[in-house]
Amino acid sequence: MDINKFRVRAAIYNSSNECITEAETIKITLNNEKETFEQICDFILNHKNNSGIPDEKIIAIGISMPGLIDSIHGINHTYLKFGKKSLVENFEARLERRVFLENDARAMTLAEFKFGQKDNYKNVLGIFIGWGIGLGIIIDGKIYQGASGFAGEFSHSPIFESSDITCTCGKKGCLESVASGTAIVRMAREAIATDSDSILSRMVRENNNEIEPFLVVDAALAGDQRAITILSEVGLDLGRGISILIQLLNPEMIIIGGSVAEAKQYLITPIQQALNIYSMAKARENTELALYKLGKEVGLLGGVAVVNEKIFDDVLV
Repeated sequence: MDINKFRVRAAIYNSSNECITEAETIKITLNNEKETFEQICDFILNHKNNSGIPDEKIIAIGISMPGLIDSIHGINHTYLKFGKKSLVENFEARLERRVFLENDARAMTLAEFKFGQKDNYKNVLGIFIGWGIGLGIIIDGKIYQGASGFAGEFSHSPIFESSDITCTCGKKGCLESVASGTAIVRMAREAIATDSDSILSRMVRENNNEIEPFLVVDAALAGDQRAITILSEVGLDLGRGISILIQLLNPEMIIIGGSVAEAKQYLITPIQQALNIYSMAKARENTELALYKLGKEVGLLGGVAVVNEKIFDDVLV
């Protein structure tokens, strides 16, 4: 299961990490309502039942989703909080299978590390930009979760003191408030108000006047100058944040992924420019900046990677 703020995707994979059902998607609004949880469970059960695969063949369910997640205890402190049981306990009771939960950025970084990137690096950062910004950290070949499972909440560091934009976490000046998909949508609204005849404006009208980050990316790839400028500003701010990570963690590779990363050079070039400005040359010279390889499947494969990582824990212990 690949859950984000507004959609859920589901697919079934075999033990060779190959997708054997066509991925299905439903729209939701991720919140703390039990009704939302039930909607997700009904969707998953329908997908499983319609697949024709016998129940006993389903080994486990891996879930990649946003939020402040303690994967050890199966708790999401941000979303789907209701009742006294943990989210994993609720899912397992409803779906009647073992369930493994992980923060989306950590899960996607693990998927890229295991299935996407072919280099034999052991110290890798994954930065995924969708509606928010997520960070996954791999140290010595293992995903790093921190003492409470919250490692990687870098996007909520208030590093832009001059910004008066309030982040979703309640603070001002966070990286996420100026360089996430949410920030891109905010800047796109301002651009459309200035120029209603642009490529971006037309694309938004064709999308029932709903602005989403991928539309800004598509407009930039189509040559819309305002969209290109938005992504350039976002890339510069991202690069400033990433420069701090380089100097703290000295990674061999930084993977840039998520729907906004589909902008490719329009995002990567300003990120690299900012790294040249804000990070020490010696610290960054052995760090490779790479685009993610798994594309739209990275969220689902994140769930697969989490299951692969944890399914044998009980046996090995």
